[in-house]
Amino acid sequence: MFTSSSIQFHAPIIHHRLSSTTTHSFLRPPPLLNPSPPSIFTLRPPPLLSPSPPSIFTVSAKPPTPDKASEQKWVHEGLITESLPNGMFRVLLDNQDLILGYISGKIRKNYVRILPGDRVRVEVSRYDSSKGRIIYRIRSTPGGAAGKSS
Repeated sequence: MFTSSSIQFHAPIIHHRLSSTTTHSFLRPPPLLNPSPPSIFTLRPPPLLSPSPPSIFTVSAKPPTPDKASEQKWVHEGLITESLPNGMFRVLLDNQDLILGYISGKIRKNYVRILPGDRVRVEVSRYDSSKGRIIYRIRSTPGGAAGKSS
């Protein structure tokens, strides 16, 4: 076993507490070098500019700019020649191009019926001119001729 001579015993060192009346210099805040009251000029908000009469140079809002998606589309009118599955159609454009047209979400949502022989307005992408989104079904006139009457 252990004997008292084999183990050296060290007593813990207990630090004394500072008395409440005694404060050391490192516990006190440093003295103010130039104690002066705060300047009233730094506490005031900046003066408001007086309202001036309208001048030639007035600030106005920017005109609305078209979004990027609509900038990159061509809008054509055409005739539905064939109905395909899943809301797709063969569309013969007025410039004699035959493209694949699909129904836009707004037309699909409002259950607009599109049949072969209808005139439609189509958005064609500038990147792939063989496909287009059908965005509007042009109503036919009572006389049977399609398009706008003048």
